[in-house]
Amino acid sequence: MTTFRPPQSARPGFSLVEVTLAIGIVGVAILSLVGILGSTFQQVDDIMQTNRALSGVTRLVAALDNPRTIIVHQGGDTTGVTGNTEYLHQASALFTPALDPSPTAQPASNFDLVYRLLCRAKDNSSANAVWLYVYERKIVSATTDFNGTNYALSANPSVMEVATAKRNGDNFTALGASARNVVGTPMRVRLSLSKLLNGQRYQINATTGEPDAAKFVPGTTDLPVDPNQYPLAYLPVVAEFFPHDYVDAAVFKDNSVNPLLVQNIVISR
Repeated sequence: MTTFRPPQSARPGFSLVEVTLAIGIVGVAILSLVGILGSTFQQVDDIMQTNRALSGVTRLVAALDNPRTIIVHQGGDTTGVTGNTEYLHQASALFTPALDPSPTAQPASNFDLVYRLLCRAKDNSSANAVWLYVYERKIVSATTDFNGTNYALSANPSVMEVATAKRNGDNFTALGASARNVVGTPMRVRLSLSKLLNGQRYQINATTGEPDAAKFVPGTTDLPVDPNQYPLAYLPVVAEFFPHDYVDAAVFKDNSVNPLLVQNIVISR
């Protein structure tokens, strides 16, 4: 018996419409997957940045308890820099008010240094807030690691540092980070006085020696420059953490940017 086979052209297949629909469905699925992956990667990055900020909180608290460990940076400008050990109390005259008015006769206490650094930070506006940087760096063997030479990075340990770029503006530049062998992304920290001071009697009357009746108003009141005229045994501040992407200070001081982490810190005398 002879079996009948249909001609080749009569075999079933896919029409152009079906192929187009299949490609469209696959394309939509791929785009959806890419969108999900992009969102996932962003969430992972946010978590990593938040963890970095959390690890920086402990170092920041320790540095505020002992401000003589805070480095003063040139903002990346290496002109006139002779070493990398200029700490906050050594450069105190570069700040207003001077952080340590008489370092030889009577060095300021740790609390007084921090107090004078933050007493004008009555709010987190660009004009009043104080900016610090928390980062991890490789320790190098060079005597001057600001000029970018003689690095010995292999097998060297790392250390967490807190720095201020007050000496040459408020920028911590990529050049400065390279000179300090910064590992990863630094955290930028905005410090301002806490609203816990709201309603507190913030100044001692010079005649009676008792706190004045006037009370602190956040964003309006300046604390006395002299910490001896400050009656409270603590200074509450707010620390707001941001990832530092080396943009100019005029850009990152914009208050429209939301911090990754907000931490209340109380500094005791």
